[in-house]
Amino acid sequence: MALLARRRRPATLHVPGASGSPGVQGREAQTGLARLSREAQARKGAQPGWPDGVRNAEPGPVGAGPACGYPADVVAELFLATAEALAPLLRAPELAAQWNQPSALAEFRTSGLAGHTARAVLNVERYLDAEVPAGAARLDAVEYFLTANAPDVADPAAAMNQSIRERGEQEAASGPQALADAYDAARARLAAQLPGLPGDQPVLMFGRYVLPLNECLLTRLVELVVHADDLAVTLRLPTPDFGDEVADLVIATLARIARRRHGTVPVVRALARRERAPSTIAAF
Repeated sequence: MALLARRRRPATLHVPGASGSPGVQGREAQTGLARLSREAQARKGAQPGWPDGVRNAEPGPVGAGPACGYPADVVAELFLATAEALAPLLRAPELAAQWNQPSALAEFRTSGLAGHTARAVLNVERYLDAEVPAGAARLDAVEYFLTANAPDVADPAAAMNQSIRERGEQEAASGPQALADAYDAARARLAAQLPGLPGDQPVLMFGRYVLPLNECLLTRLVELVVHADDLAVTLRLPTPDFGDEVADLVIATLARIARRRHGTVPVVRALARRERAPSTIAAF
């Protein structure tokens, strides 16, 4: 998942919803995220041993990833709220207007980017339906990204990135309306299914990676947050603000991936010493 350099954009969401006045769904999604963040903070204060957010970016052992200290219902709620906040982008008139045009990502059409972004939700249902092999080793979110991403992940021409673009186009083949409808329907089904599942339930991703459910949902949070920005930049719309709780989880995960890829010293220098900062500490 190669990321392009881009200018910072306002962190508010105001796009037309599927119905009603412009921006109504966006405002409702933002309100829902704020409520969930407050509820999560309340739980955090009430639970002994709750980690201090996820602000410690030190990598832990496999299976002890950034989401491991969070109750399953909190991670599920954050995932569902983030998916809801992104939904208006998939119904924005700008998306339909630019459907066949290039996106902000090299060699990625807008349609394919929208399809790939929607797969962060659509695939969760597929993962939950997959049978998990007995005795399979479990990865956390950081190990998943390090294992699944090829060394040439930053090259748009790499075979892995070509496959990602193809799958995104396949998901979007029926057009923007059908994609948005499928996305919203999957969100509704997952809202009923996820709250009853334990966070350590093993989930098979892409037929070969086994992660605890919480860590699986964290990988989807990373995908949603990163590609929401890609899609918003493509459509020249504001990037959604997903709230502090989601930002902590996603940024901590990206920081841990960056440290594993580049080492401790380059990451510290990039964050604290501009005169010695390396050219990149990109996680992908």
